[in-house]
Amino acid sequence: MQEDNSDPEREDQKAVLRVIDSMKGEIIDLCAQLVKLQSVNPKYPDADGARYLGGEKDCNKLLESVLAGFGCKTDLFEKAPLRTNLVGTLKGIGGGRSLILNGHIDTVPFGKLERWNGGGPLSGRIVDGRLFGRGSCDMKSGIASMCKAAEAIARAGYSLNGDLFVESVVGEETMDHELGTSATVERGYRADAAIITEPTSLSLEPVTTGVLLLRVSVEGKSTHTTARDMMIRAGGLGDEIGVNAIEKGVKVIRMLQQLEEQWGITKRHPLFNPGHFVIHPGVIDGAPRGHRYVAVVPDYCDIDYAILFPPSEPPEKIKKEIEDYVLTACRLDTWLEKHPPKFDWQGTWPAGEVSPDHPICLSIASAHAIAQGSKVVLKGMPAPVDAPFLDNKGVPAVLYGPGNIEQAHAENEYVSIDQLIVATKTVALSIMEWCGVSKK
Repeated sequence: MQEDNSDPEREDQKAVLRVIDSMKGEIIDLCAQLVKLQSVNPKYPDADGARYLGGEKDCNKLLESVLAGFGCKTDLFEKAPLRTNLVGTLKGIGGGRSLILNGHIDTVPFGKLERWNGGGPLSGRIVDGRLFGRGSCDMKSGIASMCKAAEAIARAGYSLNGDLFVESVVGEETMDHELGTSATVERGYRADAAIITEPTSLSLEPVTTGVLLLRVSVEGKSTHTTARDMMIRAGGLGDEIGVNAIEKGVKVIRMLQQLEEQWGITKRHPLFNPGHFVIHPGVIDGAPRGHRYVAVVPDYCDIDYAILFPPSEPPEKIKKEIEDYVLTACRLDTWLEKHPPKFDWQGTWPAGEVSPDHPICLSIASAHAIAQGSKVVLKGMPAPVDAPFLDNKGVPAVLYGPGNIEQAHAENEYVSIDQLIVATKTVALSIMEWCGVSKK
């Protein structure tokens, strides 16, 4: 990344920063209001969809009034009932670059309520400079910061030269980008670049992790549990009498653990910690079909994986590498050689990458240096996000926002108030630098 050449003495920047300082209470209040409105993604596994459906719409109706209040033309629309997206358009006067500010309003479920401290997941309470509640970090604080950043520019008496689109979308938490971010693109909202205000702890993250979802199914052979000795002891009948699918599944897990160790060396990226790309077994289910009782040897085992891969390798290459490795290792097992595991690839969340020297990155770096008083930290986003669905449509998308990713999805989730305010300032200055401004 090139050196920051920003001029901290620009009067327009100072004016907008003064306005944001005067708006601090409003910024915090908007974030708290959003937290107090549940917007759990109704398609989240094991969520009570009927209970949560409509929460996203409630949040975006609140945001619509905020955006309309400073001159945005608002667009509430749905690709599925009550899964409502919001786009606010601030039309530029001409001569500037266009910009998308994007964030997802859906959250994960609350988790165990008894683990939340006073007030629960919808409290929006503030303690020791932290605002608590589900979505406070991921990512209602980011949405509050981008809405108020745009508002501050208008309040300071400036018009944008380029068009600005402020998007609050659904579906990110369950990879339903077709209902959210991709739906905005289909609706015609495109720009020269995008900033997604995901929780990055105020670091600039132009690279995102890809994720593959995989179910590996291992076949066994049922018999009575008391035949186990004849299955496993030397001199017994072995596979002829029965095969424990769970134990064969454990073998497959070990195979992929060995591949994962190799990945720690072979799959690297300069913006990610060494060893970041992993093969994670997240759910395992095995039993005798129709019985689910220990008196019968289990004849199936399913292992669900989340596989994190770098942007330098296409998903199909990763899939082939995993299948080839497992099937080759299965040749060392008499049962698995004849009854190889089945691979059901259930989803792909693409990785994304924008050059750190891209002009949008330089604009954010310049803005952060003024807002925070220090050089921005450059990192990779360790989790899958919506950025690639913009990038793949010709809109370079990078991440910058308040909140620590380790707080996302956690009980007692919170965001730092200081980060919320600095993010608002950085986003505002980024808008001005990218779109250009003129005095009204």
